[in-house]
Amino acid sequence: MTDRSKATDSRCDFAALWAESYARLRTYVRIFVPSVHDADDVMQETAMAIARDFDKYDPQRPFLEWAVGVARNRVFEHFRKRDRDRRMVFDVETVKHIEESFLAAESQFDSYHDALELCLKQLPERARRLIDLRYLACNSIEEISSQLGLTVRSVYTRLSQVRCGLKECIGRRMKLLGDAR
Repeated sequence: MTDRSKATDSRCDFAALWAESYARLRTYVRIFVPSVHDADDVMQETAMAIARDFDKYDPQRPFLEWAVGVARNRVFEHFRKRDRDRRMVFDVETVKHIEESFLAAESQFDSYHDALELCLKQLPERARRLIDLRYLACNSIEEISSQLGLTVRSVYTRLSQVRCGLKECIGRRMKLLGDAR
């Protein structure tokens, strides 16, 4: 195998692992960096660091675990460099505990995501449109109210009802999966 084909394979491996782990890694970053813009910056720095150091990754180890370690360092760097006036809310020990819990729960993400997708598909069309307007289009309650011709209070009430229904549906699905194991 030539050096060029090894490099191509490495880039393909990186791209596949990055794509598979991106959403979970972003969730991890958002735990510590609540600003969407800042989290995007941290994710970009994380991607560059992972791509640069990908040859150091041990494929016998879970990629997400390794990537979280890289992201943790980028989060710390973010607070050190960009937010001198604001300190990170968590100390290093707390970050490690959160990280351990995050990685322990990681195995449940796929099941939860699958349950959520199934429950979303089962929603009546009006409820799905409401969820889409709020969470996919990121419209404010006032914008949704205007678009649907509903009062703001009515939008809040309906969203609350839909979210409760989704929570119950996901709970039932997760219980079924747990019972099946």
